[in-house]
Amino acid sequence: MSTVTVTVSGKVQAPTAVVYNILADYHQHRHILPPNYFTSLDIEEGGVGEGTRLTTAMNVMGNKQEFHLSVSEPQPGVLVESDVNTGIKTTFTVKPAGTSESEVSIQTTWQPQPGLSGMLERYTRPAFMRRIYRQELNILDSYARQQNEKRQAEE
Repeated sequence: MSTVTVTVSGKVQAPTAVVYNILADYHQHRHILPPNYFTSLDIEEGGVGEGTRLTTAMNVMGNKQEFHLSVSEPQPGVLVESDVNTGIKTTFTVKPAGTSESEVSIQTTWQPQPGLSGMLERYTRPAFMRRIYRQELNILDSYARQQNEKRQAEE
């Protein structure tokens, strides 16, 4: 069965460094997770960028799912969360979009289960994930603006 990919992108009204720092620092990252879906985020090792290990729980279409994530940073501006049990990968990419804006993409790839459950997953999960990622980008935009304002006030 082929891999499924879901991608949502959008602009965030804050500089790239501010946005990437929020994503890579899981003490801050937890503030951008839509609370209707994410029920926990527990840092097990590290906490900032490469080498971070964490567990997060979500309500996925009425079922609680737990993910054990390992974080890598394969190149500047790219953060990858890999679930050590399922192989699901979520990639956050942050690129400049002018001097004070960023273009952020959230992309998840996974291999659906075989059989009927995999077929259902292939058709239902992408729309559900896009809704979550759009909310996450909206929260990120608001949170990044606040963090950027704090940073500017301290300078």
